[in-house]
Amino acid sequence: MKKSNVFIPIIFIISAVIILLNRYTAFYISDCRVHFFFLFFMVSSFVIMIGLFLKKLQTNWSIILVFIIIGILCGLKAFFTWGGDWKTQTVLYRNIDNKNKTINFQLRADRFAFGYKKRIVGIYHLAPFMEWTTDVDTLYLDKSKWEKVNLQLNKMKLK
Repeated sequence: MKKSNVFIPIIFIISAVIILLNRYTAFYISDCRVHFFFLFFMVSSFVIMIGLFLKKLQTNWSIILVFIIIGILCGLKAFFTWGGDWKTQTVLYRNIDNKNKTINFQLRADRFAFGYKKRIVGIYHLAPFMEWTTDVDTLYLDKSKWEKVNLQLNKMKLK
């Protein structure tokens, strides 16, 4: 295996772990473009690993063609299955000890209906596009650890 081919399994493992964490845990990628980026590199590195193992991808043009085809397929998958991103409308509370923890009111548009899904979640911001979300009941919130903010980020009229 060439030295440059050593990075392909590493790219696959990192992107697959991030996609699986996003799918099966409270980890959430809050930007659809970043999610598409990780999905694209997971699938393309997997196909390239198999192609190199079977000795089917011998030229740079074949690898470029794989990238183009997978990019188109991932774009079609995103178009047909994307349900929308949760968007924070109001930051309700901020943790006094850790400013990266907030409790937010969020909305997500229904894909084929005229309305919104609503939720109140606790968010721990890991990166600008990655966060850890948990369901929160604000009735039983310890007011000594949280300060009320009521910061409106997006103003939308709800029906």
